[in-house]
Amino acid sequence: MNSQTKAGFLATFAAFFVWGISPIYFKYLPPITALEVSFHRAIWACLIVGLLLLLTKKFSEVRAILARPKVLGILAITSVMVAFNWFAFAWAAMNEQITQASLGYFINPLVNVLLGFAFLQERLSKLRWFAVGLAALAVANQIIIVGSVPWLALSLAFSFGVYGILRKTVQAEAGPGLFVETLMLSPFMLAGIFWLQSTGQGHFVGNGMISPALLIFGGLLTAVPLFLFSFGARRLDLSTVGLIQYLAPSLHFAFAIWYGEEFTMQSITTFALIWLALAIYSWDLIHKRNL
Repeated sequence: MNSQTKAGFLATFAAFFVWGISPIYFKYLPPITALEVSFHRAIWACLIVGLLLLLTKKFSEVRAILARPKVLGILAITSVMVAFNWFAFAWAAMNEQITQASLGYFINPLVNVLLGFAFLQERLSKLRWFAVGLAALAVANQIIIVGSVPWLALSLAFSFGVYGILRKTVQAEAGPGLFVETLMLSPFMLAGIFWLQSTGQGHFVGNGMISPALLIFGGLLTAVPLFLFSFGARRLDLSTVGLIQYLAPSLHFAFAIWYGEEFTMQSITTFALIWLALAIYSWDLIHKRNL
């Protein structure tokens, strides 16, 4: 492993590790709500990413994005997708639904396969179709046996999947793209913050120092892993990144057990089917790389 590859691996691992342990942060937030933390997350991420772009002298890339209406249109859609994803994950972590979040992010790579087939005309091998079929069987198990549609898991998987496929096709690097996304969200998020404060539901003003510090930290939790991921992904091949990404939902699953969330035999069956699907998908990914 050369120095660039090693740096890329460490950065990517760190990004998914931070995302994986993020439930700890959200567990400390109540009585702050998932909605309020999502409002602040966008605002502080915008300021932090903007500062990092200034320090790294990449603000010219932001100006280039702002000059392309088509790119702005796509980023407007991705900003909605990522804002919804932030809210859904925060709600899951704060309402003892980390299991569902873990399931969603385990499903996400297979959702990406389907979206790539549907929108990018990517061809799927028989093994990948089999993996997707197992994932569908896992969801069917949740619906038929458990008796509930895993809306939260599917929402996380598809919102992040759509976000990923659009960001893959749009001409915008991770940092400048995130800055523009959060910049477009900021007026709405600021309005939400002012509404919460004016109705006595906000926790940024008049609640000591801990609540504001936690809300600002949400911006760091958004910006730093994304920059690490952007740095690392450019130095690693797709199959390596694909395998490292399982770290985050694996940690989510561990935290769900740690926090005492309920697991039934049916839920374990759902996860077992997803894990088997991911094992087949990963083997096919590695096999293709080594050909």
